[in-house]
Amino acid sequence: MTGSLANRLATLCRMGQVINSSLVLDEVLDLVLDNSIELMNAERGAILLFDDNGELNVRAARDSEKNPVSADAFRTSQHILREVALSGTPRIINDALAEQGYRAYGSVFIHRLRSILCVPLTVRQRARGVLYVDNRLRTAAFTDDDLELLTAFADQAAVAIENARLYEELGQRERLRRELEIARAIQKSLMPRQLPELPGFQIAAACSPARDVGGDFYDVVGTENESIVMFLGDVSGKGIPAALLMGMVRTLLRSELLRAQSLVDAVRQCNRVLYEDFTNTSMFATLTVAMLDIASRTLRYLNCGHCESLLWRAATGTIERLTGDGLPLGILDDFELSEQTVQLEPNDIVLTYSDGFSEARSVTSELFGVERLCEALRASAHWAAADILEYIEGVTERFAQGAGQADDQTIVVLRATD
Repeated sequence: MTGSLANRLATLCRMGQVINSSLVLDEVLDLVLDNSIELMNAERGAILLFDDNGELNVRAARDSEKNPVSADAFRTSQHILREVALSGTPRIINDALAEQGYRAYGSVFIHRLRSILCVPLTVRQRARGVLYVDNRLRTAAFTDDDLELLTAFADQAAVAIENARLYEELGQRERLRRELEIARAIQKSLMPRQLPELPGFQIAAACSPARDVGGDFYDVVGTENESIVMFLGDVSGKGIPAALLMGMVRTLLRSELLRAQSLVDAVRQCNRVLYEDFTNTSMFATLTVAMLDIASRTLRYLNCGHCESLLWRAATGTIERLTGDGLPLGILDDFELSEQTVQLEPNDIVLTYSDGFSEARSVTSELFGVERLCEALRASAHWAAADILEYIEGVTERFAQGAGQADDQTIVVLRATD
């Protein structure tokens, strides 16, 4: 069937040019399969590739008329196909119904297979899958020369398929990169673009996700009664799932805080509304919320399982921890919590942060810890709010010594001025 050696080499060269004419994986698979069926004068064929779990999956299956064949028609041939893929040894079967070793295979009996030709698809000595053709009409439909020719073609085909797969993967990565850029821009837009100027106070804030997007969030909202509401939260998990839920929590919480009678009412209502979403995703969110009365310099706050804010007392040079009694959102459909109140004096500082700071790790896996955070606050307490924030970020970064962030880092600094 294949003619002289020169003709066979010419055929391989032509087929190689054909299958390398595209970098679209599905097109390459169809080109490889159609040429294989034509070259072998087969009745039908299939290409199966290993997935990430080591399972052989039918990626293309067609007959000699280029009609698609159901993948189920080849699933019961897994014994033969996997045997070839893993051994790397091509296989020719000239009368499958008669050969004792193959009569037990279900597909051989069900589809009345006569002649089978199966060769491995290998790239850099790694099995990628198999190329398979068969014939139900004739015994001895394939020769040893056919096996040799199809094996040589499979070597070219495997490289073409791998190149197309890598190109597809690169395209997917690029699409994901663009989508993550858009997601990050959207998430960034949910953070305050500009913090309010407060008479008698300075405020600075920053959020740095560990990945392109994250679960940390903060906001500073002005109210009608000369107060501002500040909140900082941390949705469990990382990446896109945490970012999606973060957006929901931030939006609903902001709305509730502007219309509820108290901080407690706003937080409990937010939890009730989103409880089912938290449950369905097995996630939760820690949160701290504070309302600052600018005129009286009183700060009312509550804490739902979040890191305790640090209060620097300028008069005594001491640091207090602002504790709370609330549960994280998403743990129960409703829970009790209470507000606490502190009076802020000139040069007092309230530092609110996420555990991305306290749990930052060095290259030796040592935790930064709350005590180092307190030390950084003490060392910078005489500076403006923006400078304090920058200093704490710098101290944490130097401590990490280039070790990657394991968690999002968010910080809000509120300073009472003279």
